[in-house]
Amino acid sequence: MNETELKKLAEMLSESSFTMLQEKLVPVIGEVAAAKSREIVQQMIAQKAVYGHDMTNLSPKMKKDFVRACSFIANDLPESLRAEITTKANEALVVDQDNRGGYLVTQEVADAIMRIAASVGTVISQASKWTMTKDELAIPNYTGSFLTGSFVGIDQAGTIQGLAFGQAVLAVKKWQLAFAVGNDLLQDENVNLAEWLLAIAGESLANMIDQQGFAGSSGLSLNGVTVGGPFLGLLSVPTTTTLPYSTGGGTTYNNKAYLYYLGNSSTSGKTAFSNYDVVTDSNNAISSLEESVLEGTAFYFHRTVWGQIRSQKDTAGNYVLPYAAWAEGQNVLEQMVGGGPVKPAGYMGGKPVYTNRWLQPLSATGTSTVMGLVGNMKTVAYGDRGPMSVEVFTSGSFGGKEIALADQRGIVYRKRFALVPVLAGGFTQISTSAS
Repeated sequence: MNETELKKLAEMLSESSFTMLQEKLVPVIGEVAAAKSREIVQQMIAQKAVYGHDMTNLSPKMKKDFVRACSFIANDLPESLRAEITTKANEALVVDQDNRGGYLVTQEVADAIMRIAASVGTVISQASKWTMTKDELAIPNYTGSFLTGSFVGIDQAGTIQGLAFGQAVLAVKKWQLAFAVGNDLLQDENVNLAEWLLAIAGESLANMIDQQGFAGSSGLSLNGVTVGGPFLGLLSVPTTTTLPYSTGGGTTYNNKAYLYYLGNSSTSGKTAFSNYDVVTDSNNAISSLEESVLEGTAFYFHRTVWGQIRSQKDTAGNYVLPYAAWAEGQNVLEQMVGGGPVKPAGYMGGKPVYTNRWLQPLSATGTSTVMGLVGNMKTVAYGDRGPMSVEVFTSGSFGGKEIALADQRGIVYRKRFALVPVLAGGFTQISTSAS
């Protein structure tokens, strides 16, 4: 890009409309979500300036049409928009909506929201994807030992090794995001507003998929929220309760997660997250995984835990991060500024590290506490069931407020999906000791 183009891009990314929209959305979706949405929208604009299109692959007209659809209550959509923008959802498909059935966004808009979600969410960007045509889908998962075959002797039959398959079931549940926006904001019907509405949907969906993929039905208190839900998160997978891996325990492979205790050979006295040894524990945790899942394995921590790890010192009092190198370009510990949920925040023992808000923070340190995960996210299955719907309401209570009296409209996104760890042995839970 030349200097003129760079100047124009800078003006676009700092224009007052960003601040205006963010301020209007803060009371609706919260300060953090509004700031994240702004970040996504600015990324879209930068992509358009550099590549000629953004991650949504939607034309300006398609974005404007999407805003127009959101600015009408479903029954009031003009015939031209009904045919061009949306398809009416039948009651069989969306059973808990009223007799209007809601409206399904076009496949292009739904795909755009999913692409945004994948750009900010860990699980949706890394898990195995399955397209579902019914509400439940059984996925076979191998539960036996690895196969070797056998040698055949003269006039002797070889031994038979049976294939042992279990079954993981993707069961669809319905996610919903509801919020209210002012009628004056929707009347603008511009591309910028469409990008904000798309960003809100994508960020929220990615956040929920991460929450369920990591914490699920754990009952943990994370980010001030007691996490529950319909899905089994990686922190909720049953674990062994035997000795540490290095002394022969913690290695059950059949539908259970490995459990690696801090301190390697000791099961006591390692109750703090700060006891994690970046060299010994990282390598032993990786070693607890089966060979078949090592390609694509990564570490997953809360950002505060990763902050503690990357500030470790060696026995000589030097920080491990800049000094502990076996050879140039082969550091034990590396930090990647700007990484996090999607891009690696760093590398540890040669494996990428991703941070996510739905893992245990440093403040959760204590006995028998899972401080992080190591494994291959491809062993988690994400099932996509059908299209996404959008409903618009001109009355009703949203957040305890009657929107008709507040000159607002309620927008409700709905998406049906499923999550399940297909091979729970593909992850190791890194835990503190029980005493």
